[in-house]
Amino acid sequence: GFGGGANWHSGAADPETGFVYVPSVTNPALIGLNKNDPAQTKVDSHYTMSGGAPQLGGLRLLKPPYGRITAYDMNKGEIAWMIPNGDTPPAIRNHERLKGLNIPKTGSPPQAGLLVTKTLLFAPEGPNGQPVFHVYDKATGEEIWQTALPGPQVSLPMTYLHNGRQFVVMGVRGSATSGAQLIAYAIPAQQPAGGRGGRGRGAGGGQ
Repeated sequence: GFGGGANWHSGAADPETGFVYVPSVTNPALIGLNKNDPAQTKVDSHYTMSGGAPQLGGLRLLKPPYGRITAYDMNKGEIAWMIPNGDTPPAIRNHERLKGLNIPKTGSPPQAGLLVTKTLLFAPEGPNGQPVFHVYDKATGEEIWQTALPGPQVSLPMTYLHNGRQFVVMGVRGSATSGAQLIAYAIPAQQPAGGRGGRGRGAGGGQ
């Protein structure tokens, strides 16, 4: 698409294995110029640009996955695996024209924000994706865990260690009634022998 297939969010590189993980989308668009109407826009140009990918009843006229995550083995110069960026969005899964069809994972159309660690690939679905946090096996792309987010991801996830406990933090978009938030996940703290310990907010597998 004219917004780029794999830029902005960039990717994640793993120096231990030589893998590079890239989020990408296929989003061609038909773009045209419209004569500017001063009553409709504050832009002072004579023409404005508009357009988008052709659709049929809200369905993209493209073969899915609409968004994907690809793992490149840079030592071999080949693709190790490729998976859709998340599950099938409800607007597609529940579409009137697709009733009775077995729809495979289409993925969400935006670019996922990625974070790779020693064993895992953390991959929320991106700014216009579903508010879901996915965690994958970085070697195979197999999904290990997922949980709902309070809003779509709007910043790249980052990780840090505090008192021997690993945290993963990201920014998510707010709703009409709430502002944007920083969300942190961590493995539940270990309980001391014979006592009760603290619990983490999430259990995303901080490896």
